[in-house]
Amino acid sequence: MTSLATRAIVNLLYKSPFNPKSSDGPDDAVRDLVEGPRALGPGRALDLGCGHGRHALYLARHGWDVTGVDLVRDAVDTARDRVAAAGATARLVQGDVTELDDLAVPGGQDLIIDAGCFHGLPARMRDRYVPGVTSRAKPGALLLMLALAQHPVLKGVREDEIRARFQGWEVVSAQSLAGREMLRYGTGSKLLRTAFEKGWFDPWRYLLRRKQGA
Repeated sequence: MTSLATRAIVNLLYKSPFNPKSSDGPDDAVRDLVEGPRALGPGRALDLGCGHGRHALYLARHGWDVTGVDLVRDAVDTARDRVAAAGATARLVQGDVTELDDLAVPGGQDLIIDAGCFHGLPARMRDRYVPGVTSRAKPGALLLMLALAQHPVLKGVREDEIRARFQGWEVVSAQSLAGREMLRYGTGSKLLRTAFEKGWFDPWRYLLRRKQGA
């Protein structure tokens, strides 16, 4: 179970000026997977750290069976309101992404999105995150992850750790998002914008594929 200290820190970060205010639309990489030249057909999707639901809503609008999970109740409430207002359907759960069994999150996922969740977890929670996510992914499923390599508060994660932890997955691509490109996915305080412009957080996007038979 998530400690009270961890819950308090996550809630403070969510409401702080250093938390990016996400755009309403999906990241380009998500849009490419859903609408690009090699688009996936609609299936089952899991949005980890779903925030106010921009990816969950986008996927639901494109025919996906979506489950979103976030620890912050305010974020989940906002996501539910947005999905309802759009006349869409998505299952949005307030809870810990490392406790998917307790949250009854279904398996057979075709696409898993983590747009800034894993990189903030302490090591003990990462130990639970990986098997929980892996057990819910179909063979051949994709995991799209946006992660910062460094942060003044969060733990951060680098490619070598991604490869070491996700043994049942193939790293299809690892792309640096340093510089102004990060500003396309949200806004925030002046200091945060400067940090993104200068690439201080060393942001990366990873695309992983669940190995067959692993």
